[in-house]
Amino acid sequence: MKILFVNPSLRRNSATKYLPVGVAAVMTFVRDHGYEFDLLDIDVHDYSDEHVERFLTEHEYDVVLAGCIVTHYKWMKWLTRTIKKHHPHTLVVIGNSVGGSIPELFITRSAADVVVIGEGEFATLDVLDARRAGRDLSSVEGIAFKAADGSIVKNPRRKATSKIDDLPIIDWDLFEVSRYFEKSYAGAQGLVFEDSPSPRVMPVSSARGCIFKCTFCHYVFWDDPYRYRSAESILKEIDRNISKYGATYINFWDDLSFGSLYQAERLVDAILASGLKFNWNAAVRVDLFGSPRHPYEKRVRVAEKFKEAGCLSLGFSLESGNQEILDMMNKKIEARYFYDQIKVLKEVGLTSSTSLVFGYPIETPETIQQTFEMCLTAGVYPSIGFLLPLPYTGMYEYAKEHGFIADEDRYLDSITERQDLCLNMTSMSDDEVMGRIKDGAARLNEMLQIGLTNETLIRTGGYRRHTKKTAQDPNPLIDPENLKRNENDVSFNYSQAIFDVDLGVEKRD
Repeated sequence: MKILFVNPSLRRNSATKYLPVGVAAVMTFVRDHGYEFDLLDIDVHDYSDEHVERFLTEHEYDVVLAGCIVTHYKWMKWLTRTIKKHHPHTLVVIGNSVGGSIPELFITRSAADVVVIGEGEFATLDVLDARRAGRDLSSVEGIAFKAADGSIVKNPRRKATSKIDDLPIIDWDLFEVSRYFEKSYAGAQGLVFEDSPSPRVMPVSSARGCIFKCTFCHYVFWDDPYRYRSAESILKEIDRNISKYGATYINFWDDLSFGSLYQAERLVDAILASGLKFNWNAAVRVDLFGSPRHPYEKRVRVAEKFKEAGCLSLGFSLESGNQEILDMMNKKIEARYFYDQIKVLKEVGLTSSTSLVFGYPIETPETIQQTFEMCLTAGVYPSIGFLLPLPYTGMYEYAKEHGFIADEDRYLDSITERQDLCLNMTSMSDDEVMGRIKDGAARLNEMLQIGLTNETLIRTGGYRRHTKKTAQDPNPLIDPENLKRNENDVSFNYSQAIFDVDLGVEKRD
């Protein structure tokens, strides 16, 4: 049986490329169960659609498998139709949120035969086993498929893997790792490149899912419990990445790397005990070091361990400075945690990166200003994005119920990325929303002396600026009481102004 995996490109010709954790995990799993396959890696080669179609014309497969996030819906429909146009008997299997969040719709509107819903390893293996044995797919859990009579069958949901330690470590030999290294530098957040050789950045998935269910967010493990790997399993993979591939920087590729301070401290203690030397970053919530449920001294002590263990940067999402919007997001945090966490991280010398989501229905000029004031007070320039209602989220249902999305297929064809205002559900016009945000970003850019242009205020392109740290205070918080007094004072010199990488795509695949 001839099998092809396709790794799509969410943004062709991007300066940054990341090794694809999602498809790599599935590929490794089915390979370990005896399957051989080819790989069409569109992303790292920046193949054009013409090249992809020519390849599919010239090569016939029994099964083609691909997956990506739902923002690539239109292109994935093109891919499935192109495969079927040239090879109508090929079984086309689609995973990740592009299909899994809308299985019936995707099968109806595309040429896909099978959609994997949720976790991909076991469901994909079962589909391949069934195809090889000539069995129908009715017994395969965790999929939807097109039956012989043209109807769509959605099978029962598969129970999530409880022990993700038991899954195989990703075999990156399946990919051209050296090509990815050439374009992975933007993932090395917090690294001062002037003082360091070009980093070799590799992703490591340390956890699956998230503890919370924000109304704008969808991830592939949405229906599954939050699970994280043991420190031993994580360090085994990191050790392999260092010794085999020469990795120098680990990007913990998770929706939520640490759900609690206890979990975080256990991993950093294990890193320190292992003797492994590498730099890293991770995704956390704003209450990991910001919540008062742990004494301030405890939070600082753990943050110091992070620094000692090689951590350079932590990413966490403010999203909004307005508590009503945070409540509508179901963030289950208090805005003040943002200040408290940044204070802890600044004290120990860790870089902070944060993201914003503008455009909730109750957004106003005042809430936009409130959010930028928080960033200014904290001395952090954020990754700016707009609310993009995605299938299987609370705001997607809100948009449908309130008439903002009348035709799901047309809407999903039209969406692009979070830096674009694809759907405005506020009472403001598109021009006012964009103008207010650009005004706030421009003021922040000026006050923090970042050096962005009007064109790069929102699309920063992963821009970094590093200046020499001052001995007194490398990146101070502004006293909120002095905001108005300091409004026009451009003498502030904020060193190490680091930005979240604005690739315009969801990080998790």
